[in-house]
Amino acid sequence: MKNILIDTDCGVDDAVAIMIALASEEFDIRGITTVSGNVPIDQVTANVLRLFTFLKRDEIPVFRGASLPLVERVHRAEGVHGKNGLGDVDLPPSNKHEEKMRAPEAVYKIANENPGLTIVALGPLTNIAMALNLYPEIFKSIARIIVMGGAVEAGNVTRFAEFNFYADPESVQFVLNSGIPMTVVPWDACLKLVHTEEEIKKLGFERSESGRLFLDLQELPFSYIENVYGMRAVMLPDPITMAYAVNESISKKTITGNLQMELNYTTLRGASVRVDGKRLKLVMEIDKQGFSDILLRIINLK
Repeated sequence: MKNILIDTDCGVDDAVAIMIALASEEFDIRGITTVSGNVPIDQVTANVLRLFTFLKRDEIPVFRGASLPLVERVHRAEGVHGKNGLGDVDLPPSNKHEEKMRAPEAVYKIANENPGLTIVALGPLTNIAMALNLYPEIFKSIARIIVMGGAVEAGNVTRFAEFNFYADPESVQFVLNSGIPMTVVPWDACLKLVHTEEEIKKLGFERSESGRLFLDLQELPFSYIENVYGMRAVMLPDPITMAYAVNESISKKTITGNLQMELNYTTLRGASVRVDGKRLKLVMEIDKQGFSDILLRIINLK
């Protein structure tokens, strides 16, 4: 069993990724840290608390993290994720409370208590950068960081940049410079794994309450993609990343390289530029059936 820490800006696809983690016996989830991104930090934290209560997993601690990027102005993704970050799906209120400890200290504590920890980062890397800055000694306790972010060929916020890396590019560069082993699942892999509404509804998610929540969460993204691309479909970046963390064999194409963040204030700002090196694993393509098999695990949650 792998000890993991999940760092999230809990939007629609983050929620699904967390559900995959909860449904996977391969993981022992040591904690969740929240970060500003898709929606403000208060809403992100509330989303995680409500999701855990809905799924009856209140034992997992939740730690509030950064409310702003290190340098970049705030960007949101409410068009995709709705005003509440969960596609405007209204989960019941939660009696669960966040921990008093804040995210950077929690990363330090959990890493120290769980040598060989894997961090799965689903949002901007602000918390991780802050933790590594405050506690550089945790380098020896973190086995790997698996990140959803960046774009090699084409972005989703600008022509060149993907949202998570665009939202706080300085934090990404800081984490890249840390030397901790990293695997990056960029937007390119997500674009190659499109699920149409018809495909999603044929998978049988209506069989359980957690499966029906998954379907409800997709309604706003279906409409958004239809407006942008002309078809009712979804890309599932965070679930793809979590599924890879569960079983790396679902990767159809993984390359080795390095990334350099564009930090100048031009139209390229926030782009992740591929450069020579062996710093990273870049997961460029995911097997669709292998992913679907892992995604379907969430039916068994509730």
